[in-house]
Amino acid sequence: MIEIASQIVICLVIAAFIGFLIGLIIGKVFAGDTSTNYNSLTAHGGAAAGNIYNKPLIRSSPRPSGKDNLQEIEGIDSDLEARLNELGIFHFDQIAKWSAKNAHWVEEYLTLEDSQIRESNWVEQAQKFSKI
Repeated sequence: MIEIASQIVICLVIAAFIGFLIGLIIGKVFAGDTSTNYNSLTAHGGAAAGNIYNKPLIRSSPRPSGKDNLQEIEGIDSDLEARLNELGIFHFDQIAKWSAKNAHWVEEYLTLEDSQIRESNWVEQAQKFSKI
């Protein structure tokens, strides 16, 4: 009985070792194909644009009083306002509460130029409009 049990254990160890080697070989062969380039992901089709923890607070819909006209902020045109709305940004106070990391996340997600939000002073303008 002990002989059979020891043979089973030896077979399991050998099978585990062979499985590890096969996985290692397959992993090396397909390593180039499975890597994800997050910088190339588009805003609407990408799985992740930057660190999810830096994502600003968003709303599923505007408040009952209606959405703010985000085009009042310099640097936001009608197309960019529509993209912000799709993201869940509808109000000045949402933008006014952004940290630098939140702004960078939005720039990556919407594929804007680096530091476009900071250079255009979106947060400061939004604070004035929202009276925070």
